[in-house]
Amino acid sequence: MNKYFIILIFSVLLFTLIGCSPNTITINENNQNEKYSLKKDDNIEVILAANPTTGFKWQIVNIDNSKIKLIDESYTAHKVNRDIVGSGGNKVYLFNTIDKGNTSIEFEYSRPFEKEATPYKIFNVNLDIR
Repeated sequence: MNKYFIILIFSVLLFTLIGCSPNTITINENNQNEKYSLKKDDNIEVILAANPTTGFKWQIVNIDNSKIKLIDESYTAHKVNRDIVGSGGNKVYLFNTIDKGNTSIEFEYSRPFEKEATPYKIFNVNLDIR
């Protein structure tokens, strides 16, 4: 009888932990201006094509830090023949939702050293955090 009770308790704990893990949605440039419904503590992964060898760089230009927190950002180069110079890759941002409300994140792809230039690309993500 104790054996079944322990298995029952373990199963309930396991399902509770699985149900509490944050949801992660992945967004890329094909999702321009789409709106996403999320819960507080969910994660958002934004993947944007980039090529830093050209001087262009993705930058976050608008974010409500009271609703969204940047957790990590990284760059992953595409796998190519090692003799190829200047190939692109992906800039990856990971965010966590920290408060309820409607908000957005705006990114610009530009050359930071060209102060007066219009951004080459703009990318927006709209969020409804519940």
